[in-house]
Parts: sequence; C-alpha cells; structure tokens
Amino acid sequence: MGRLQFSTFSPPLLENSRFPPRVCPRKGCGQIFDVRSGNQRYCQDPECLRLVRRWQAAKRQQVRRQRPDVREKQAAAARETRERKSRLKTDPPAPKEPIIPVERPDPPGASSRSRKISGPICDRVGCYESPRPACRCPARYCSHECREAMQRVRDRERKWLWRNTLAGQIKCQLQARNRQATRRAAKADRNSPDTGDAATNSSDVVLPYRSPPDASVPLGDRKEDISHDVQNPETTVAPQSRPPPA
Repeated sequence: MGRLQFSTFSPPLLENSRFPPRVCPRKGCGQIFDVRSGNQRYCQDPECLRLVRRWQAAKRQQVRRQRPDVREKQAAAARETRERKSRLKTDPPAPKEPIIPVERPDPPGASSRSRKISGPICDRVGCYESPRPACRCPARYCSHECREAMQRVRDRERKWLWRNTLAGQIKCQLQARNRQATRRAAKADRNSPDTGDAATNSSDVVLPYRSPPDASVPLGDRKEDISHDVQNPETTVAPQSRPPPA
C-alpha cells in the first residue's frame, strides 16, 4: 500500500489536524465538528449537507429569476397559459375518461420548489427569512446574528488564503521564530536561580532620596562649638581701658 491520502469519506485525522474545531455556520445546526481541511465550512452530517444544498438551490433560482431574459421567458409562458385557459372556457373539449393522478414523491433536485419564496432571502446558509429593510443600501441579512456568523467565516477563509501566499508564509515563519525566542528567554529566566533572587531583592529594596549625614562628626560637639562663638545679648560686657602709651 502507498502513502495514506485524504478523501471525503476517510475519518478525520485528529492527531495531525492543524485546525481547531469549528462551529457549523448553517442556521439551525450550530454543531461543533473537527476540521479536515482549511476551507471546510460545514459539518459532514448528511442531513445538514442536504439542507445546505437545498438552500443553495433556492438562492440560485432567486438570482436566476432576476435576469432580464429569464423574466421575459416567464412572462411569455404565463401569457400563453392565460390564453390557453381562456380558449378552454369558450370552446370546451370533448369529455374523456377521467385520469387518476398518481402521487409521486418530489425528486431531491427540486426540493427548493416545495417552499414558496416570494421575495429575497437572507445570505446566511439555511436562513429563508427576508433581509431587514435599510434606507441607504439593500441589506443582505435578516439580523446581526446572521451577519456576524458569516463574517467570521469570511475572515477565517481570507486569513487561510493569505497564509498560503509567499508573503504570508514568510510572516508566519518570522512570528514562529519570535514566539520560540520569547519562550526560550522566559524558560531561561525561570531556570536561573541567581537572576530570580537578584530581581526579588532589587524589587524589595527602597533606595533613599537623599544621602544619610556623616556619622563621624558628633552633633553634640558641633552645637558646643557654635555656642562659644555666639554671644548672648542679655549679658553685658564691661568696657576695658586702654593702656597708656609708652
């Protein structure tokens, strides 16, 4: 046997998966599933996939009906139907044997015709509600929940496509190297005991704002020396006579 290859029917390889689990964006599902590839949007539940294809078919038909040529064809077919009904009323055909209709199940390809959609529908997968009215530009979603759900999907796919480019790969490699260097530096700081003690001691010590006074000179002696030089104004000093000249 050759090398193991990926297929849609193979079980997910969880141990080798590079992507975290995701939430299915289809409205009404919300199931958390394991990702097999980077561009996988929906879970692999058969019922969920069937409803997704049904919504996509309804969306395609809605877009197709807005084309001018298709609208002209539909108008011509409706006009022929009205003319045929009017002719049958004026000139009824000869009676024939009644035909018993046989009930047949709807084919899986025409499942979108079973739901009568009068107007536009929300752009979120699985949502058939009409978009909310807007005054400036036509809205695409019926609520903020639908808009945010699809916005997350588009952002994830945009980043995934950018990482596959040359510039994205270079930037991802640089970011990985920076993360490895940061982890190595943090691990080295944790393992070195001296650095941790020095950092702890330096953070606990509080340095004084001014240098302490010199303790070699006692303060008492300084006060005594100063007291001898200062004279007390309350004490009177008697004048002394000068000696006679020789």
